[in-house]
Amino acid sequence: MMRKIAFVTDSGTGLTVAQNRDLGFFSVPLQISFDDKSYKEYEEVSYPEVYQQLHQQRIVKTSLPTLSDIETLFQGIKDEGYTEIFAIPICSGLSGTASAMHTTAQNLNIPFTFFDTGTTAVIQRYLLKLAKTLSNKGLELDQIVKRLDAALEDANTILIPDDLMHLSRGGRLSRTNAIVGNLVQMKPILEINRETGGTNKVVKTVRTFKKSLQYVIDEKMTALNKRQFNWHVVVAHVDALDVGKSVREKIQQAFPHATTELIDLVPTVSAHTGLGCIAFQIFRKQDGIEV
Repeated sequence: MMRKIAFVTDSGTGLTVAQNRDLGFFSVPLQISFDDKSYKEYEEVSYPEVYQQLHQQRIVKTSLPTLSDIETLFQGIKDEGYTEIFAIPICSGLSGTASAMHTTAQNLNIPFTFFDTGTTAVIQRYLLKLAKTLSNKGLELDQIVKRLDAALEDANTILIPDDLMHLSRGGRLSRTNAIVGNLVQMKPILEINRETGGTNKVVKTVRTFKKSLQYVIDEKMTALNKRQFNWHVVVAHVDALDVGKSVREKIQQAFPHATTELIDLVPTVSAHTGLGCIAFQIFRKQDGIEV
Protein backbone atom coordinates (compact mmCIF):
# COMPACT_ATOMS: atom_id res chain seq x y z
CA MET A 1 0.00 0.00 0.00
CA MET A 2 1.27 3.48 -0.87
CA ARG A 3 1.92 5.71 2.14
CA LYS A 4 -0.30 8.75 2.50
CA ILE A 5 0.51 11.01 5.45
CA ALA A 6 -2.03 13.32 7.09
CA PHE A 7 -0.47 16.34 8.79
CA VAL A 8 -2.49 17.16 11.90
CA THR A 9 -2.51 20.09 14.31
CA ASP A 10 -4.87 22.19 16.45
CA SER A 11 -5.90 25.81 16.87
CA GLY A 12 -2.69 26.51 18.77
CA THR A 13 -1.42 27.51 15.32
CA GLY A 14 -3.57 30.64 15.59
CA LEU A 15 -5.75 29.48 12.70
CA THR A 16 -9.27 28.18 12.29
CA VAL A 17 -9.99 24.64 11.10
CA ALA A 18 -10.75 26.02 7.63
CA GLN A 19 -7.56 28.12 7.51
CA ASN A 20 -5.45 25.14 8.53
CA ARG A 21 -7.15 23.01 5.88
CA ASP A 22 -6.35 25.65 3.24
CA LEU A 23 -2.67 25.10 4.11
CA GLY A 24 -3.08 21.34 3.77
CA PHE A 25 -3.37 20.50 7.47
CA PHE A 26 -6.10 18.73 9.39
CA SER A 27 -6.90 20.31 12.76
CA VAL A 28 -9.18 20.38 15.77
CA PRO A 29 -9.98 23.41 17.95
CA LEU A 30 -8.74 23.72 21.50
CA GLN A 31 -11.30 24.81 24.10
CA ILE A 32 -11.73 28.11 25.93
CA SER A 33 -13.98 28.12 29.01
CA PHE A 34 -15.69 30.88 30.99
CA ASP A 35 -19.08 31.25 32.68
CA ASP A 36 -19.11 27.46 33.16
CA LYS A 37 -19.28 26.89 29.41
CA SER A 38 -16.65 25.71 26.93
CA TYR A 39 -16.19 27.13 23.45
CA LYS A 40 -14.13 25.90 20.51
CA GLU A 41 -11.22 28.27 19.93
CA TYR A 42 -11.76 30.46 16.81
CA GLU A 43 -14.83 28.42 15.83
CA GLU A 44 -17.16 29.55 18.62
CA VAL A 45 -15.20 32.29 20.41
CA SER A 46 -13.13 35.17 19.05
CA TYR A 47 -10.23 37.31 20.29
CA PRO A 48 -12.55 40.23 21.27
CA GLU A 49 -14.76 37.89 23.28
CA VAL A 50 -11.79 36.50 25.19
CA TYR A 51 -10.49 40.04 25.78
CA GLN A 52 -13.91 41.05 27.09
CA GLN A 53 -13.79 38.29 29.69
CA LEU A 54 -10.30 39.36 30.76
CA HIS A 55 -11.40 43.01 31.06
CA GLN A 56 -14.22 41.84 33.33
CA GLN A 57 -11.58 40.09 35.48
CA ARG A 58 -13.08 36.69 34.93
CA ILE A 59 -11.07 33.49 34.99
CA VAL A 60 -10.66 32.10 31.50
CA LYS A 61 -9.61 28.46 31.32
CA THR A 62 -8.31 26.35 28.48
CA SER A 63 -8.45 22.65 27.71
CA LEU A 64 -7.65 20.14 25.00
CA PRO A 65 -10.00 19.51 22.06
CA THR A 66 -13.02 17.34 22.75
CA LEU A 67 -12.32 13.64 22.34
CA SER A 68 -15.27 13.39 19.97
CA ASP A 69 -13.73 16.07 17.71
CA ILE A 70 -10.42 14.19 17.62
CA GLU A 71 -12.12 10.87 16.91
CA THR A 72 -14.31 12.37 14.17
CA LEU A 73 -11.28 13.99 12.54
CA PHE A 74 -9.14 10.86 12.66
CA GLN A 75 -11.93 8.64 11.35
CA GLY A 76 -12.40 11.10 8.49
CA ILE A 77 -8.67 11.01 7.78
CA LYS A 78 -8.79 7.22 7.65
CA ASP A 79 -11.85 7.29 5.39
CA GLU A 80 -9.99 9.62 2.99
CA GLY A 81 -7.36 6.96 2.52
CA TYR A 82 -4.55 8.32 4.66
CA THR A 83 -2.32 5.58 6.03
CA GLU A 84 -0.66 7.47 8.90
CA ILE A 85 -0.70 10.70 10.90
CA PHE A 86 2.12 13.13 11.63
CA ALA A 87 0.98 15.57 14.32
CA ILE A 88 2.40 18.85 15.58
CA PRO A 89 -0.15 20.06 18.14
CA ILE A 90 0.31 22.45 21.04
CA CYS A 91 3.19 21.22 23.20
CA SER A 92 2.56 18.50 25.76
CA GLY A 93 3.76 20.75 28.59
CA LEU A 94 0.77 23.04 28.04
CA SER A 95 -1.89 20.53 26.99
CA GLY A 96 -2.83 16.89 26.91
CA THR A 97 -3.78 17.17 23.23
CA ALA A 98 -0.90 15.03 21.92
CA SER A 99 -1.70 12.22 24.36
CA ALA A 100 -5.39 12.29 23.42
CA MET A 101 -4.50 12.19 19.72
CA HIS A 102 -2.13 9.27 20.27
CA THR A 103 -4.75 7.26 22.15
CA THR A 104 -7.38 7.97 19.49
CA ALA A 105 -5.03 6.93 16.69
CA GLN A 106 -4.28 3.68 18.51
CA ASN A 107 -7.99 2.98 18.96
CA LEU A 108 -8.56 3.52 15.23
CA ASN A 109 -5.42 1.56 14.29
CA ILE A 110 -3.74 4.50 12.51
CA PRO A 111 0.07 4.82 12.80
CA PHE A 112 0.78 8.05 14.68
CA THR A 113 3.92 10.20 15.01
CA PHE A 114 4.01 13.25 17.29
CA PHE A 115 6.57 16.05 17.23
CA ASP A 116 6.76 18.22 20.35
CA THR A 117 7.92 21.78 19.62
CA GLY A 118 8.07 22.69 23.32
CA THR A 119 5.78 25.61 22.56
CA THR A 120 2.81 26.64 20.36
CA ALA A 121 1.55 29.48 18.12
CA VAL A 122 3.64 30.60 15.14
CA ILE A 123 6.52 28.18 15.81
CA GLN A 124 4.03 25.31 15.87
CA ARG A 125 2.50 26.44 12.58
CA TYR A 126 5.84 27.07 10.88
CA LEU A 127 7.26 23.66 11.75
CA LEU A 128 4.10 22.08 10.39
CA LYS A 129 4.67 23.90 7.07
CA LEU A 130 8.28 22.75 7.09
CA ALA A 131 7.33 19.14 7.79
CA LYS A 132 4.78 19.00 4.97
CA THR A 133 7.17 20.68 2.52
CA LEU A 134 9.91 18.18 3.34
CA SER A 135 7.47 15.29 2.99
CA ASN A 136 6.42 16.56 -0.43
CA LYS A 137 10.11 16.52 -1.39
CA GLY A 138 10.28 12.83 -0.51
CA LEU A 139 11.97 12.87 2.90
CA GLU A 140 11.11 10.09 5.34
CA LEU A 141 9.59 10.94 8.73
CA ASP A 142 12.81 10.27 10.63
CA GLN A 143 14.64 12.69 8.32
CA ILE A 144 11.87 15.25 8.77
CA VAL A 145 12.11 14.99 12.55
CA LYS A 146 15.86 15.68 12.38
CA ARG A 147 15.22 18.77 10.26
CA LEU A 148 12.56 19.98 12.69
CA ASP A 149 14.94 19.47 15.61
CA ALA A 150 17.57 21.56 13.78
CA ALA A 151 15.01 24.29 13.08
CA LEU A 152 14.30 24.52 16.82
CA GLU A 153 17.93 25.26 17.72
CA ASP A 154 17.96 28.63 19.56
CA ALA A 155 14.18 28.94 19.09
CA ASN A 156 12.38 30.44 22.06
CA THR A 157 9.07 31.79 23.31
CA ILE A 158 9.31 34.64 25.82
CA LEU A 159 6.47 36.35 27.66
CA ILE A 160 6.26 39.51 29.75
CA PRO A 161 2.89 39.51 31.60
CA ASP A 162 1.59 42.89 32.71
CA ASP A 163 -1.49 42.05 34.80
CA LEU A 164 -0.11 40.44 37.95
CA MET A 165 -3.57 40.38 39.53
CA HIS A 166 -4.71 38.15 36.68
CA LEU A 167 -1.85 35.77 37.47
CA SER A 168 -3.02 35.85 41.08
CA ARG A 169 -6.65 35.09 40.17
CA GLY A 170 -5.44 32.16 38.11
CA GLY A 171 -3.43 30.79 41.05
CA ARG A 172 -0.03 31.43 39.41
CA LEU A 173 1.00 34.14 41.89
CA SER A 174 -0.02 34.93 45.46
CA ARG A 175 -2.33 37.91 45.92
CA THR A 176 0.22 39.61 48.20
CA ASN A 177 3.02 39.21 45.66
CA ALA A 178 0.73 40.47 42.91
CA ILE A 179 -0.23 43.61 44.85
CA VAL A 180 3.35 44.37 45.83
CA GLY A 181 4.59 43.58 42.35
CA ASN A 182 2.12 45.96 40.77
CA LEU A 183 3.07 48.72 43.19
CA VAL A 184 6.78 48.51 42.33
CA GLN A 185 6.14 47.67 38.65
CA MET A 186 7.73 44.23 38.77
CA LYS A 187 7.57 42.33 35.47
CA PRO A 188 8.16 38.57 35.49
CA ILE A 189 9.81 37.23 32.33
CA LEU A 190 8.71 33.74 31.33
CA GLU A 191 9.94 31.23 28.77
CA ILE A 192 8.22 28.29 27.08
CA ASN A 193 10.51 25.98 25.14
CA ARG A 194 11.95 22.49 25.14
CA GLU A 195 14.34 23.30 27.97
CA THR A 196 11.42 24.32 30.21
CA GLY A 197 9.55 21.14 29.28
CA GLY A 198 7.00 23.17 27.37
CA THR A 199 5.72 24.87 30.52
CA ASN A 200 5.86 28.49 31.68
CA LYS A 201 9.07 29.12 33.62
CA VAL A 202 9.97 32.44 35.25
CA VAL A 203 13.58 33.17 34.28
CA LYS A 204 13.88 36.72 35.62
CA THR A 205 11.90 39.43 37.38
CA VAL A 206 12.68 43.00 36.37
CA ARG A 207 11.33 46.37 37.46
CA THR A 208 9.41 48.29 34.75
CA PHE A 209 8.41 47.10 31.32
CA LYS A 210 11.11 49.18 29.62
CA LYS A 211 13.88 47.40 31.55
CA SER A 212 12.29 43.98 31.08
CA LEU A 213 12.13 44.54 27.32
CA GLN A 214 15.76 45.61 27.24
CA TYR A 215 16.69 42.50 29.23
CA VAL A 216 14.92 40.32 26.67
CA ILE A 217 16.76 42.02 23.80
CA ASP A 218 20.17 41.97 25.49
CA GLU A 219 20.04 38.59 27.22
CA LYS A 220 17.39 36.37 25.64
CA MET A 221 17.80 37.27 21.97
CA THR A 222 21.56 36.81 21.67
CA ALA A 223 21.04 34.00 19.14
CA LEU A 224 19.89 36.61 16.64
CA ASN A 225 23.48 37.84 16.44
CA LYS A 226 24.25 34.69 14.43
CA ARG A 227 23.62 36.44 11.15
CA GLN A 228 24.24 33.36 9.03
CA PHE A 229 20.71 32.26 9.87
CA ASN A 230 17.45 33.64 8.51
CA TRP A 231 15.75 34.75 11.72
CA HIS A 232 12.11 35.57 12.28
CA VAL A 233 10.75 37.34 15.36
CA VAL A 234 7.07 37.33 16.27
CA VAL A 235 5.81 40.04 18.61
CA ALA A 236 2.46 39.12 20.14
CA HIS A 237 0.21 41.19 22.40
CA VAL A 238 -2.90 40.73 24.50
CA ASP A 239 -5.17 43.68 23.63
CA ALA A 240 -2.15 46.02 23.66
CA LEU A 241 -1.76 46.89 19.99
CA ASP A 242 0.03 50.23 20.44
CA VAL A 243 2.57 48.74 22.83
CA GLY A 244 3.02 45.82 20.46
CA LYS A 245 3.74 48.18 17.56
CA SER A 246 6.36 50.11 19.52
CA VAL A 247 8.00 46.87 20.70
CA ARG A 248 8.15 45.58 17.13
CA GLU A 249 9.86 48.80 16.05
CA LYS A 250 12.44 48.37 18.80
CA ILE A 251 13.09 44.78 17.71
CA GLN A 252 13.49 45.92 14.10
CA GLN A 253 16.02 48.54 15.20
CA ALA A 254 17.96 46.05 17.30
CA PHE A 255 17.93 43.28 14.68
CA PRO A 256 17.43 44.84 11.23
CA HIS A 257 18.49 41.60 9.51
CA ALA A 258 15.54 39.66 10.99
CA THR A 259 12.01 39.60 9.65
CA THR A 260 9.24 40.46 12.12
CA GLU A 261 5.49 40.29 12.49
CA LEU A 262 2.92 41.53 15.01
CA ILE A 263 0.00 39.34 16.08
CA ASP A 264 -2.57 38.84 18.83
CA LEU A 265 -1.28 36.27 21.30
CA VAL A 266 -3.23 33.02 20.85
CA PRO A 267 -6.11 32.79 23.36
CA THR A 268 -4.88 29.48 24.78
CA VAL A 269 -1.85 31.37 26.09
CA SER A 270 -3.31 34.84 26.67
CA ALA A 271 -6.02 33.34 28.87
CA HIS A 272 -3.24 32.52 31.34
CA THR A 273 -1.01 35.58 30.96
CA GLY A 274 -3.76 38.23 31.07
CA LEU A 275 -4.22 41.62 29.42
CA GLY A 276 -1.24 43.73 28.38
CA CYS A 277 1.11 40.79 28.01
CA ILE A 278 3.79 41.10 25.33
CA ALA A 279 5.30 37.90 23.97
CA PHE A 280 8.02 36.96 21.51
CA GLN A 281 8.78 33.94 19.38
CA ILE A 282 12.21 33.57 17.80
CA PHE A 283 13.13 30.93 15.23
CA ARG A 284 15.12 30.24 12.08
CA LYS A 285 13.31 30.21 8.76
CA GLN A 286 14.18 27.19 6.64
CA ASP A 287 14.59 26.44 2.93
CA GLY A 288 12.94 29.67 1.83
CA ILE A 289 9.65 28.68 3.50
CA GLU A 290 7.82 31.83 4.46
CA VAL A 291 6.00 32.20 7.76
